[in-house]
Amino acid sequence: MLYALARILLNIDVALLVLARISGMFFMSPVFGRRSVPAIFTIGLILALTFVTAAYYPVDGEAIDIGSYIELAFYIIKEIFIGIIMGYVVLLTFSAFLLAGQLIDNQIGFGVVHILDPQTNIQIPLVGNFNNVLAMVLFFAMDGHHTLIRLLMYSFEALPLGKASLAGDIALPLFNMFVEFFVLGLKMAVPAIASALLAELIFGILVRMIPQMNIFVIGLPFKILIGLVVLFLTVPVLISVMDGAFSSMFKGIRSVIQGLNLQ
Repeated sequence: MLYALARILLNIDVALLVLARISGMFFMSPVFGRRSVPAIFTIGLILALTFVTAAYYPVDGEAIDIGSYIELAFYIIKEIFIGIIMGYVVLLTFSAFLLAGQLIDNQIGFGVVHILDPQTNIQIPLVGNFNNVLAMVLFFAMDGHHTLIRLLMYSFEALPLGKASLAGDIALPLFNMFVEFFVLGLKMAVPAIASALLAELIFGILVRMIPQMNIFVIGLPFKILIGLVVLFLTVPVLISVMDGAFSSMFKGIRSVIQGLNLQ
């Protein structure tokens, strides 16, 4: 313990850079940076990981030459940005689930019903919130938080402190991940959208055959019922899709880390 404290005090600049990178990922990631989690818990976890990493993990490598506080601030901002990029990939993944929920809600009749998300302080759809909660439970069940921490530690090996260049080729991997998760959100909503369109077709035929039928009184509850049944039946498939999305997310974080060039 005394050795760890001595190492941190002797390399306080290294500890600050480690703290910056970890903080950037935690506050950007919807997993660790959720606003519903007490701030004291998040800050304590960040400080604990910083202490362990700076004291026992080989993060210093070749010493960087910091000649002034301005230069130190530059390195800190750069490390924060690296952490934000890794957290942004996690945010993209969970945003795909919210997108699928938004599309499903609009089709089955829940488009005007929203609830407050404590993470983003915005109104989100009901099915989107269901997808988000399901994804969060699955993420922790498959030890995704441990994998994220391992990737964070890997970033210190692949990108030594102060050695990463923000001019690296990361724009293309980020864009490809954005497209991938956007398409994933559309695919997740396809079963519910198809069932809603089929219900619209059926009611269109019935209206032509029975003009006296009130489509607004009968159609909306029927669409909601069909949508909920399809959603219930597709939950196992949804879980499998989320599992694949998390695997793609971890690969994406690794590719972004490798895409940052070293100075």
